[in-house]
Amino acid sequence: MHSFPFCPNPHCVWHTKAPDFPWAKPKGFYTTKAFGRVQRYQCSACHKTFSSQTFSLAYYVKKPVALSDILGRLQSGESLRAMSRNLGFSLRLLSNRIDRLARQALALHSQCLQARTGYDSVCIDGFVSFDTSQYFPSEIPIAITAHSQFILDVSHATRRRSGTMTPAQKKKAKELYERIPLERGALSRSFRDTLTSALSFQPPTALHPFVLITDEKPDYERVLFALNAFRTQTEQSRIVHLKIWSKLPRTLSNPLFSSNYIEREIRKDLANHQRETVCFNRNVANGMMRLSVYLMSHNYLKPFRIRAPKGSHPRTHAEAAGIPCALVEQFFAELTGGIRAFLSRVHLSEPMQRTWEKRWKTPGKDTPEYLPKYALA
Repeated sequence: MHSFPFCPNPHCVWHTKAPDFPWAKPKGFYTTKAFGRVQRYQCSACHKTFSSQTFSLAYYVKKPVALSDILGRLQSGESLRAMSRNLGFSLRLLSNRIDRLARQALALHSQCLQARTGYDSVCIDGFVSFDTSQYFPSEIPIAITAHSQFILDVSHATRRRSGTMTPAQKKKAKELYERIPLERGALSRSFRDTLTSALSFQPPTALHPFVLITDEKPDYERVLFALNAFRTQTEQSRIVHLKIWSKLPRTLSNPLFSSNYIEREIRKDLANHQRETVCFNRNVANGMMRLSVYLMSHNYLKPFRIRAPKGSHPRTHAEAAGIPCALVEQFFAELTGGIRAFLSRVHLSEPMQRTWEKRWKTPGKDTPEYLPKYALA
């Protein structure tokens, strides 16, 4: 008899937590070119069968790949084409492995947020990039803590191109927007997503009000005033909004330093968000997967202060945000070699779930993104 942490069947009574006694009995085997002989098991409660590979991050793969290598290259500014050439496999395989990394990172992040004990002000600002074409700019609001630079959540919105355009560009833009409909109120919706997530991750208390720091964009204030938590706040659940002039010097003394800092890091480290480059997002859902992997590695793997003397600061942004060291150390081990995350066993925010299920819509693409069945288990 072999013991597993839970039954992979979402409808089984032992899916949340398996009993202490051995409950999975051997039930034959099958052979694969990638892993050789793989043992199958049967749950004694629901009688569903599964294999030892069901819990692996390499479940259903035909070619094993080192996920830690992909992670290191992704956060070092290497483009997908360059990774594909250097590692010697196709873009489709690379995208599949990044999706696995992203889902694992989102699941671990949601678990760590539940164990967070610190309180901090929250900065929310929109990171501007574009998808498929510069006629479809994207606004990516990122909720980040003001002092620990810890990412709470991220959303996405596609909007119309703004600014000065030539007559030819205006004509092309008009033709594109008539043919490709965009979500109305996407900017407000994306900000509302991140704000709601930040409030749920760090609800205000009598001793710690929720302090929101943004720039002076009117959309932010309108969404905040319409929020039920803001309209019904009391002395026990106070919400404070600080508006900062966006043209202030981007120094440590700027209250929006965290938002400016993470924007600089994304521009520097992710090839598809660098300015004046041929690398850009061809697919919004895939781009959000890559961004999620990068932001989670920023939280749990990157040093909090690179030049700080040893022992003078927390080692990572997550530790600075009040997440126990043991969970931070466990993050990387489970990110690249732990038990595969199951959607039915994690509690994700709405933006995280949209990223997990690849529901972000690419302008001009009407068909939904392909999602393997194991991703919904």
